[in-house]
Amino acid sequence: MAVQKKRATIVIGAGLGGLAAAARIASAGEPVLVLESRSEPGGKAGRRELGGCTFDTGPSVLTLPQFLHAFFAACGQNLADWLELHPVEPGCRYRFADGTVFDAPGTLPAFREALAQAFPDQIKGFDAFARHIRRLWEVSEPFFLTRPLDRSTLRRIRPADLWRGRGLLLPWSLHRLLRHHFTDPRLVQLFARFATYNGSDPYRTPAAFAVIAHAELAFGSWRCAGGMHALPQALRRLGASLGAEYRFNTPVARVLFENGRPGGVELDSGERLPASRIIVNADGLAAWTGPLLAGHPRQPGRGRRLAGREPSSSGFVLLLALRRQFPDLKMHNVFFSGDYPLEFDQLFHRQQPLTDPTLYISIPSRSEPGLAPPGGEGWFVLVNAPSRTEPGFWPAHYEERILEALGRAGLPLRGADLLARTSISPVDFEAGLGAWRGSLYGPSCNPLLSAFLRLPNRDRSVPGLYFCGGSAHPGGGIPLVVTSGRLAAEAVLADSRSPR
Repeated sequence: MAVQKKRATIVIGAGLGGLAAAARIASAGEPVLVLESRSEPGGKAGRRELGGCTFDTGPSVLTLPQFLHAFFAACGQNLADWLELHPVEPGCRYRFADGTVFDAPGTLPAFREALAQAFPDQIKGFDAFARHIRRLWEVSEPFFLTRPLDRSTLRRIRPADLWRGRGLLLPWSLHRLLRHHFTDPRLVQLFARFATYNGSDPYRTPAAFAVIAHAELAFGSWRCAGGMHALPQALRRLGASLGAEYRFNTPVARVLFENGRPGGVELDSGERLPASRIIVNADGLAAWTGPLLAGHPRQPGRGRRLAGREPSSSGFVLLLALRRQFPDLKMHNVFFSGDYPLEFDQLFHRQQPLTDPTLYISIPSRSEPGLAPPGGEGWFVLVNAPSRTEPGFWPAHYEERILEALGRAGLPLRGADLLARTSISPVDFEAGLGAWRGSLYGPSCNPLLSAFLRLPNRDRSVPGLYFCGGSAHPGGGIPLVVTSGRLAAEAVLADSRSPR
């Protein structure tokens, strides 16, 4: 039997992180192969056709577009040649339980002006909050969000940087920080929702995660022409043009190790593919606690430690293809529940399906009518959900519960309104995407030092093993996941020049 030539790098998973990693490696002229169990790229950034509507089944909001521009530039390319981005206005329409409606503009000056009109007695607190989160951004962006979490980054921190960051890392929860700046509970609720952007509990997650609000307020909400699934398609085309190879419908059974280092992978089919470096874009916690990395001698101990981590929240998605339109809705809409503390108590402490959930509704045909049939529209309805996947946990009638919540929010839907509907639960995220316990973001960011406990892009104790994606550094969300892929790729390139 002929011995296959060992490829330098194999990427397991064609999510946004894996696609970015492959493109960046290929841009340096290095060979790279991406193996994906599904039939198309994207991971959680998937797409589904239903009732004549086209749905993105994952992220629906793009923030920090400069991170995408920087990634394409790192590959020697111009983003505009591969992907068309557009700002979304308003960024979101918020409706509170008391009936108040607030349209949040997508730029910070316009947001401040709208806030001053709607909540004039809160503007002083908002200005102080905006200054605080801007300083958080100035400290975290250059040292944490765009660089690997290793000694090289720590060496770049100067005394002046430490002085600039003084007083920012408060031992408070996000909710306490918001109560410090705002007296109106509606604004506390509005800004507390940003904790859900990484699947956390605003009553427990560290106040430093208020920086997420700055990312959206300062840089706006954006969309991809053609829907969010256009991004993974663009990343795949980019990688292919640079020489990356892809194999779809090719699940990986396990990583093969030789003397504690990766030596290749074994596919579900039994085929073995040699490689000296492996980038895991599969969920990193699922990889260490499951069969993918079971062949490494460190797996039992590391798997036990990681299994004890609290998972992030998940989501329950209802896709609704409608015959009619609701002109009062925007592209992005949030209908807040009347009891936010109860919602997160049920989510993280009781770990049960929410009885009165906050509703997020995305309607992409607001910006691209061709994504829905004439006179109709497609709704992506998301509610927070505990990361529970055991059989029988999700009641068969939970879709009806969400429809009832829509009715209470003033959006009653009759049977005649529906062309088609389907749902996506944490069970589906686990079974279809390998999400650890069905979570959307891997481990939660509720513990104080959680931001520093994500899987590193270069494994510190297993030479040749790398991680990218939402469960790895720097975290979840489109721009950070793409950055994660870049960081993993650049670690591979550095190691290929200086083998350890």
